[in-house]
Amino acid sequence: MSDDIPTRLLIVDDIPTMLQTLRYALEDQGFEVVASAADGQEALNLLKRQRVDMVLADWHMPKMNGLELLRQIRANPKTAKLPFLMVTGENERTRVAEAIKSGVTDFVAKPFTSESLAKRVRGALKYGASAMHLPTGSDPANPLSRTLETPSGPRQRIILTVDDEPDNIEIVAEALKPQYNVKAAINGRIALKVAAAQPPPDLILLDIMMPEMDGMEVLSKLKQNPRTSAIPVIFVSAKWTNDEVAAGLTAGADDYIVKPIQPLILKARIETQLRLKDAADALREQLDLTVAHIRLQEDIDRMVRHDIRNPLTAIIGYADELGEQGYLTPVQQELREKIEQAAFTVSELVNFSVELLRIERGEYEPKLAPVNLVDLTQRVMRDLQPLARAGMVELLLQEHDRPDALIASGERLLVYTILANLIRNAIEATTARGSVRIRFEHGDGQVKVHVMNPALVPTAIRERLFEKGATFGKEDGSGLGTYSAKLMAEVLGGSISFISNEKERTCFSVILPAHHDR
Repeated sequence: MSDDIPTRLLIVDDIPTMLQTLRYALEDQGFEVVASAADGQEALNLLKRQRVDMVLADWHMPKMNGLELLRQIRANPKTAKLPFLMVTGENERTRVAEAIKSGVTDFVAKPFTSESLAKRVRGALKYGASAMHLPTGSDPANPLSRTLETPSGPRQRIILTVDDEPDNIEIVAEALKPQYNVKAAINGRIALKVAAAQPPPDLILLDIMMPEMDGMEVLSKLKQNPRTSAIPVIFVSAKWTNDEVAAGLTAGADDYIVKPIQPLILKARIETQLRLKDAADALREQLDLTVAHIRLQEDIDRMVRHDIRNPLTAIIGYADELGEQGYLTPVQQELREKIEQAAFTVSELVNFSVELLRIERGEYEPKLAPVNLVDLTQRVMRDLQPLARAGMVELLLQEHDRPDALIASGERLLVYTILANLIRNAIEATTARGSVRIRFEHGDGQVKVHVMNPALVPTAIRERLFEKGATFGKEDGSGLGTYSAKLMAEVLGGSISFISNEKERTCFSVILPAHHDR
C-alpha cells in the first residue's frame, strides 16, 4: 500500500468480539484503527471530535443501525465524502439496493479474510466515497459481484501470445483486438518473465516449436512456478497428429489449437478457458473464505469463552463468599445456591462450546457413562423455572413407575444441553397459562424423553426444523437449538424426532441408548 493513502479507520459493531476481530484483521494488513464504536450514535459522536479516513460499520446494531449511520454521514457536509464500507452478511436485494441508494462506498461480505477485507478497504480509500459502481450484468443482491473500476473502465483480459514468428503474433493480435489486451513474446525466456509480472496474463497462447526453449519446456517451467501455475495455457502448433495433441494435453496444456489459426475458433477456445478459469478462481476464493470463516469462528469462540469466564469466576466467588458469612436467611441461602449453580452451568456450557464444533465436524468421541434422566430433567426444570414463571407457563413432570430404569448411556453435559434446548423452546412457544409436559419411556434397550407443548410448529419450518439456522417468528432466534440437540443426540448413538398436529399438538422425542451394567 502506498504511503499517500490514509489509513485512519473507525470500526462500528455492537459485538465486542467482532470489533476485536476487525481490528486484528485490519492492523495485520497495515491499517490504523483509531476508534471503535458499539452503535451508530456512538460513531457519530466520535466523528465530531475524531478525524478518520473511513468508516467500516455492521448493518444490524441497536440504537442506530449501519444504514441509518450511513445516511447521517452522507447528510453532513463535513462527512459526506467519507468512504463508508458496510461489513455485513446482508444480501436481501431491496436492502442492498437501499444501501447503494444511500451512498455506501462498498460492501465487505461476511465471512471475509484479512486479504479480502484489505482489498476492499484499499479500493475504497483510493477512489473515495463514490467508488461503488455496478457494471452491466452485475447482481445488485450479491455484494461480492461488485467491482471497483479504474477511471479508465474495467480492466481488459490480458492474453500473452508466444511465438518466434512475428507474422503469427500479428495474426493473433488482429484476431483478438480490441476485445483483449494482447501481449507478445518471441521466445520462451521472455514469455516466462512476462507471465510472472504484475498483472499476470489471464491466458497464454503458446507455440510448441521454438528455438532455444520449446513450448513443452516453457509449459513445464510455468507449472513449476506457483505464481504462474494456474494460468491457462493453449498450445498453438502446426503439429496435429493425435499423438502430438495427446502429448501436449498430457504435459499440462488446457487446450490445443492447430495452425493455421482460425479467428472464430481461437476466440471460442479462449472464451471457454477463461470461463473455466473464472469458475476455478471463484471456487478457490469460496474455499479460502470457508476456511477463514472456520478460523474466525474458532477465534471468536475462544474470545467469547475467555470474556465470559472472567465474570463467571467472579459470580461464583461472590456467591461462595456470601455463603461463608453465616447471616443469610434460608430463602436467601437458597437463592445464593441457585445463583452459584447457574453460574457453574454456564461455565460448563462455555467450556463445552469448543466440543460442539468438534461434534459438527465429526471429530468428537463421547465418553459414555450412566446418566439419570429423571434427576437431570429435574435440574433442567429448576434452571428454567424463572423463564417459565416469567411467561406464566407451568412445567409438569409425569412420574414414572420405574425411575431406576431411566438411566441413559451418554455424557451428562450433552444430555443436559439437549433437554435444556428442547424444554426452553417449548416454554417460549407456549402461551401464558399453558403448560409444558415431560414424560419418560423405556424398553428395547432405549430410554425416551418426550417434551410436549400445546403450540404447533409453523408449517413453513417443519421440513427444515433440524437444519442449521432454521428459525421462524423469533427476532433473536439463532436457529441452533434443535440443530445442536440433534447433533448431540446422534453423537451419543440416539436420535430426535417430533410430531406436530391439531390432535396431538407438538411433541419432541429424544431417544438414547439405555445404560447396562457389565
